[in-house]
Amino acid sequence: MQAIKSSNLLFNNSINAIKYNLPSIFNASQKRLKHYALLNSRGLIRVKGEDSTKYLHSIITNNVEKNKENVLYADFLTNKGRVICDSFVYKIDNKDKSPEYLIDVDKSLVPYLLKYLKRYILRSDIHLFNASKNLKVWSVWKSDNETEEDFNKELQNNIGVINAKDPRCPSMGYRIVGKKLENSELFTKSTKQTEDDYKVHRILNGIPEGPKELIKNTSFPFEANLDFLNGVDYHKGCYIGQELTYRTHKRGVTRKRLIPVQFYKENETEPEKLAVDTKWEKSVVEPGVKLTPCEAGENENRIKNIYRDGIYNLGMALVNVDLFKNGEKKTTLFSFNTKDNQKVFAKAFLPNYIDLTKKEEKTETEE
Repeated sequence: MQAIKSSNLLFNNSINAIKYNLPSIFNASQKRLKHYALLNSRGLIRVKGEDSTKYLHSIITNNVEKNKENVLYADFLTNKGRVICDSFVYKIDNKDKSPEYLIDVDKSLVPYLLKYLKRYILRSDIHLFNASKNLKVWSVWKSDNETEEDFNKELQNNIGVINAKDPRCPSMGYRIVGKKLENSELFTKSTKQTEDDYKVHRILNGIPEGPKELIKNTSFPFEANLDFLNGVDYHKGCYIGQELTYRTHKRGVTRKRLIPVQFYKENETEPEKLAVDTKWEKSVVEPGVKLTPCEAGENENRIKNIYRDGIYNLGMALVNVDLFKNGEKKTTLFSFNTKDNQKVFAKAFLPNYIDLTKKEEKTETEE
């Protein structure tokens, strides 16, 4: 299979204004437009009780109380401001019943997060359940031969327990939570993909996700671009880990960020755009590999550039943002040697949604 190139990632400063023109990386039939993938790596925690809204609001980085949508993206943090996990929080429409939510996280972290959540219940009316066995998570995204209007139109119909736009960016489509939905009208008219296909699509859009990229109790939220992916509310008040997160925001200093990279060998042409090549092995590069800047003088900086995780010739790496010269440069080049001493290059592509010159303006209440 030949490498298939994506077009430019057309991000604007406002996530809501983002437009994409990414060609499909899959062999989609002309009659089957949307792509969907069952995300077996995702687990769900059910939160219910009269105090569930206030309870979640006091724990996560985003604003549960003022959120008008049925989903929000947020991190759970330690009291020192380190990431426990990234998550989606869905609000279930119970009409007159007590509030109820579903937390969508990496399945491997469900037991750990349940223990963490139980610690803060105290005397609140909160009930927690592992809902991973009964409910599943799907991602649905637009194909190249489908208009945005047609894509959104069909997804406005009720399907599953939750049907929500992915709040990180429009190109990530929708997330659907339900039981057995494979035979639903929406999916039968769409192209079935694998979780690997979803991972490729996510990395092409420069979106970090999961514990292999956001290291538990180690990563900081802004390293995972939470501030640019609608994942934090700076004005909501106190929550666990809020002090360091807010201080970092006010200082405007985040030295490292997770950035998409593409690998290529010495005898290959340097890529101009992010592209997937499925001829590569799925895990050809080991997580934790140190990436050495290629330009003269750049390697003198003490900040390490570390590859986190990926698939085929694509991945996410924690990169020193100074290498992008305050956003003036959109790419930067690294190299490393494999175990058999072969030199491999890694080119990092700065997504335009990461504005390295932008700083949050102070409001009158903050001054």
